[in-house]
Amino acid sequence: MNLPNGLSLFRLFVTAFFILVAAYGRYRLALALFLLQAVSDLLDGFFARRMGAKTMLGAYLDPLADKVMLASAYIVLSLRGLIPTLLCAVVIVRDIVISAGFLIIFKRGLKMSPAPSFISKTTTVFQMVTIVYVLLWSAQGSLKPFFFYATAVLTLASGLQYVYMGGAVLFRKEAV
Repeated sequence: MNLPNGLSLFRLFVTAFFILVAAYGRYRLALALFLLQAVSDLLDGFFARRMGAKTMLGAYLDPLADKVMLASAYIVLSLRGLIPTLLCAVVIVRDIVISAGFLIIFKRGLKMSPAPSFISKTTTVFQMVTIVYVLLWSAQGSLKPFFFYATAVLTLASGLQYVYMGGAVLFRKEAV
């Protein structure tokens, strides 16, 4: 166990508390917990590179922690009526499709790096910023849809990119 992996585990742990406080409408505390998770996400990548502490466990643990953190936030805030259900569905379906694709590739004995692309990283940032925006402005009751649209478009685009990359890996194997 190293510091970056510990931060990913910390993010998973804090997610449980985030869900609880957000479900009870304690949005300021939920915002603080979410920002803590977002900062730990930045730090685990920074420390992994800076300390030369990249591990195979970390390559899977970090994106898992991101998916659990973001999926939980989208689901609980959608159930509270703060995020459109369709946006929540887009975020969740993308993650399911990506995870299923990696599982199919793994089960076929193929190799595909879980390294995120630029659009995937941008999507994660927009998904996080959307959660922060919703938690900050939920009390005002007049959320502007810009972040919802931008996040939906980026989420769809990155999902399609992963489907394309996964298909290329699968069909390359089939052609051999």
